[in-house]
Amino acid sequence: MAGIDVWREHLNEINSAGIRIQGFASLKAHLSECCAAVDDLKRREFDYCVIATKTPQLPSVVTALESLNGDFKVVSLQNGLDNEDFLASHFGRDRVLRVAINYAGIVKQPGVIEMVFFQKPNYIGCICNAQDCPVASDLAEMFCAAGLETQAAENIKYHTWRKTILNAALSPVSAVLGMTMADVMACGEGYALVELLLKECIDVAKHAGFDYGDGFYDYCLDYLQRGGHHKPSMLVDLENGNPTEIDYINGKIDSYGYTYNVAVPVNKVMTALVKAKQRRMGSA
Repeated sequence: MAGIDVWREHLNEINSAGIRIQGFASLKAHLSECCAAVDDLKRREFDYCVIATKTPQLPSVVTALESLNGDFKVVSLQNGLDNEDFLASHFGRDRVLRVAINYAGIVKQPGVIEMVFFQKPNYIGCICNAQDCPVASDLAEMFCAAGLETQAAENIKYHTWRKTILNAALSPVSAVLGMTMADVMACGEGYALVELLLKECIDVAKHAGFDYGDGFYDYCLDYLQRGGHHKPSMLVDLENGNPTEIDYINGKIDSYGYTYNVAVPVNKVMTALVKAKQRRMGSA
C-alpha cells in the first residue's frame, strides 16, 4: 500500500511512524511507501487508487493517474456530486467506484489526524450498473477491517446526494460567517439560513429522483445539530487560502435547480458569497 501527499512534513512522518487517527476513533496504519508525486510510483502496479483530495484538485489528479500502469479501479473518497461521472469520462464506468463519507477529521500535526465525528456507516458503490458488485463488496470489507464501517450500495448516488444535502445546508453558512457548526446552529440567523438551504436542496433532490421521505428534513436538522464545535472543511479552506468545494456542493444544487426549473435563490446566493470570499482571500 502506497500513499501520495504534497505536504513534505506529513509524508515524512507517515513514512517513519505511520499515519495515526485519534479522537472519535483510535487507528494506526503503516504504508509501504509515501511519495510526493504520482510519478514516483510509475514502477509499481495497483489494484485500487483511492482519491481523497479535495474536489477542485480532481482534474490535475486524473491527469497524473492516467500515467500509471495497470487496469486499477479508481475510488472517489470525496464530497460533492457527480465526481464519479467525471472519473468515468477518463477511466470508463467499469473502473470507477464512489464512497459517500460520513466521517470528518482535521490534521493536528504531521502524521496525526483527529477524527471529530463518524455517523456510521459510509457507503461505497460502483457505477457499472452491476447487481451486487463484488468489487464494492470487497472494498467495503477492507474499509470495515480498517475500522471504518462501510456498506456496499447498489445506488451510490442515493447516498452521495443525501450527504451533499447535509453539506450544502451548513458548510457555506459556516464558511461565510466564520463559525463552527455548533455556533451556526445556535445562532438564530444562521439556523434560519440552514433551514432555507435544506428545503431547497431536498426539493431539488426530489426532482432529480431522490426522495428521502417525510421525516428527512427533521433528520437533517438533528444530524446538523450534532456536528459539534467543529469547523467544516469549507471554512478551513477559506482560512488557509485554499479553493473550496462550493462549486461541487451548492453550485451543483444550483445547476440541478436550473435543469429541473426549481428555484434555489439561497443556494445561489451562498455560492456567490463563498466564491467572493475566496477571491478576497486569494484562493479563487
